[in-house]
Amino acid sequence: MNYKALIPFSGGIDSTAGLYLTLTQNPEQQFLVFKVNLINGECASRTVKEEQAVNNILDELRRMGIQNFTFKRLSFDYSQLGPPPIWDSEAVNFAAATCLRAHPEISELVEGAIADDYLQEGFQERLDQIEKILYLVSERSKANFKIVFPLKEMLKYEVMKSIPPNILKLTWSCRYPEGAANWELKRCHKCSTCKTIDHVLEKHPNEFDFLKENWL
Repeated sequence: MNYKALIPFSGGIDSTAGLYLTLTQNPEQQFLVFKVNLINGECASRTVKEEQAVNNILDELRRMGIQNFTFKRLSFDYSQLGPPPIWDSEAVNFAAATCLRAHPEISELVEGAIADDYLQEGFQERLDQIEKILYLVSERSKANFKIVFPLKEMLKYEVMKSIPPNILKLTWSCRYPEGAANWELKRCHKCSTCKTIDHVLEKHPNEFDFLKENWL
């Protein structure tokens, strides 16, 4: 099967929005979706929650009749090196480049960066760095391969509103889940991602009440 684009998928809000909008806006095209299990010795609970989110979201998309994708799972274990020497995004783009070597027909990568990301100091520099990794390892160039940013102009609130409630409630974005009653993992409300989400929830009270039973 030939694929139009490659879509990295982590089960987070931004990642899910990029996936959902791309699939639904291009129903006649096929896409290769992949997740990288990053085994780096940090926060195994996050890995568990992201894996649950990915599986549940993909199942829900199929149930909704959205099936113009193939899913692949990759693993990268660098836990023996101590504290992670690279950004997660660097490992993900290396994996993306590997997928591109296996599927030379793919001409695009869907990147889930949103408007809020560009407000962070150093974000554009990190983005430039991971793009270099992608082009180098995939042996592509900007002349024959492009990176698209469907969420670049959208703030976190707009991104959350772009996802159907039945899918949004299945996402997981917290970087450091904490244990709660009955060993259930909950959001930490301390990491940068949680703070961004909590800011949206405070600014738009009652709009996301349907999330309370899931991850608020």
